[in-house]
Amino acid sequence: MLDLQRNLLTTLLSAGIGVLALAGGALALLMGRPDVAAIEPQGSTEAAAVQVDVPQTGLEDFSAYAAITERPVFFSDRQLPVVEAPGDEEQMAMEEEEPEEIEDLKAALAGVVITPEMKLAMVSDEQAGKTFVLREGMSLEGEQAAWKLEAIQARQVSFVSVDGRQTDLELKVNTAGLDAPPAPASTGTDGAAQQQQQGQQGAEQTDQRQASEEARARAEEIRRRVAERRAQLRAEAERRARQREQKQDNNG
Repeated sequence: MLDLQRNLLTTLLSAGIGVLALAGGALALLMGRPDVAAIEPQGSTEAAAVQVDVPQTGLEDFSAYAAITERPVFFSDRQLPVVEAPGDEEQMAMEEEEPEEIEDLKAALAGVVITPEMKLAMVSDEQAGKTFVLREGMSLEGEQAAWKLEAIQARQVSFVSVDGRQTDLELKVNTAGLDAPPAPASTGTDGAAQQQQQGQQGAEQTDQRQASEEARARAEEIRRRVAERRAQLRAEAERRARQREQKQDNNG
């Protein structure tokens, strides 16, 4: 219950608010709602035309400087160069110009290296006479730069040209290490021919072994580089971890 003696100020404020509310209601009933549309504005409602004075720049009319455009100082003959727009025939010739034709891919797959972190393909460029180590998304160099390595698989890679053509290169299987079946013994002319044939086969096998050894050497070199790179990354990560620990110890 409201105590009038202890809360005199609150009682007075409440009584004042009540009186103001009653007075406002009485005025609204006596005067009614005003007709806003019937109230006419006083004076003119149109914007007055005011003339703004333009500041003087001290420059003359543009025609007084026509000599600058008629005799430009940036050309030796003091004349503007005339640039002719291409005619309809030249425009049509430019539009009908056919794109440069891309030659077929001339390359061979020499080896594939697949690790959990990366995929590498050794591609022999037959035009340039070089072997490139490519990742997925990389392109050949030189005249065959229009061909990009799209995908690397265990025994096959896929190249895609800029015009959308696709070419797959398969890894050739080296059978140089397989032993040839023994030839039946013979005498005379047949024996000499077989010996000559065996000699040729032996020379071919030797060449194949050499090519296989070179491919293995290249693969080992790539594996060695990958291992060195991994070691560098691990050492860098350890060094950064030690630096962070030292910073934390210093801050602590």
